[in-house]
Amino acid sequence: MKRGWVLALLALFLVAGLVGTSYAEVKLGGELRLRGVMVDNGDSTAALKDGGFFEQRTRLNADASVDENAKVFLQVQDSRKWGSESSTTDTGASTSTSTTTTCTGLPCSFTDTNTDTKGVDLSQGYVELGKLFGQPLSVKIGRQAMFYGEHRLIGHLEWSNNARRFDAIKFTYKHDVVDVDFWTAKVTEAGADWGNDGNFNGIYASLKNIPKNAVDLYLLQKIASSGDANFYTIGGRVKGAVENFNVDYTAEVAMQSGDATATTSQDASAYAIRVGYTLADMMGLRVGIEYDAATGEDTATTDVEKFDNLYPTNHYLYGYTDDVDWTDMKAWAVSVSLKPMDKVTASLEYWNYEKEASGDDNGTELNVKLNHEMSKNINCEAAYVIRDAGDVAATSYGGYGTIPADKSATFGYFMINVKFM
Repeated sequence: MKRGWVLALLALFLVAGLVGTSYAEVKLGGELRLRGVMVDNGDSTAALKDGGFFEQRTRLNADASVDENAKVFLQVQDSRKWGSESSTTDTGASTSTSTTTTCTGLPCSFTDTNTDTKGVDLSQGYVELGKLFGQPLSVKIGRQAMFYGEHRLIGHLEWSNNARRFDAIKFTYKHDVVDVDFWTAKVTEAGADWGNDGNFNGIYASLKNIPKNAVDLYLLQKIASSGDANFYTIGGRVKGAVENFNVDYTAEVAMQSGDATATTSQDASAYAIRVGYTLADMMGLRVGIEYDAATGEDTATTDVEKFDNLYPTNHYLYGYTDDVDWTDMKAWAVSVSLKPMDKVTASLEYWNYEKEASGDDNGTELNVKLNHEMSKNINCEAAYVIRDAGDVAATSYGGYGTIPADKSATFGYFMINVKFM
């Protein structure tokens, strides 16, 4: 690990030195995030039923403006669970390899069993060129974070300890009326030509000429390197407010069609609606309701009707245990939030879940969260969750098994995030 960070620091300072001495501004920054998680899943049949762990993410950034129309951004990251090495005092002689767990539970955690350099990785590294052909057109080439709307389909997954990144070429066109992003991203390399690898392509437009509303339209293409999947997601999103009535709202709808496999078609849809009412004079009290739905698999047809959630950030969208996503679901929620003190927000949510295809009761979730913005660069967050599995066993997180049907479990976390420039 030590050599990895030495190399990372050398790379960042080399960029800062080379660019800073000859050209324009260089900004160095970073982040340190610590999170403690506890689990009480006593009814699980897993070997681990209760307990907890700490995980840590450390980042260093270099943002270098080469000239007025070009910049380079580098971000290196170390992601780990405390105690994941064979020994925290090891000198680096281990020969084991690092692995990344699947992002199915609350923390998508990084398990690093190598005490040398395997925990350090390039989180982002891209060059951005602006004013192409003298137009308000820019291109960003390299590993980068991508997120749109409420992250229902495309999110950077910053909640996880690793976050999600795309190796992509992305163009951005900015106009007085509309901003448009269009990109091609390499998800998996299959050794074939570009079009037959695992790719994620898209066009995302944000209209700017509708008063008091943000309106997005998008067309996304997912190509799998195996299974011959090649389907499109077309959709739209609106977010706005009725200021005279203190009402805010968001709504999104998406439909999928194309080839799910070589012999079956993709035919799926999803939608989400959220409405809130705010009483600013009562400590900013906001009461909200929400309904989300997405199609599941219909065994009566050969088409694939299960909605593909693509690359979302589901945490905060459908509860905090992250075992429910925007596929094969019907869910409704009521929420209350307020600001009892300056820079302190408290919120309470109740969720009720159902499987769309089978109609099975998928349980409930009750969560409470407290957020304190200590300063512009320091944020603290704590949450406590009670998850009832209903008729369908619910997936737990952190390696603590599943919640058996008709049983419940509790989860909690505390997180502090420090950013610096």
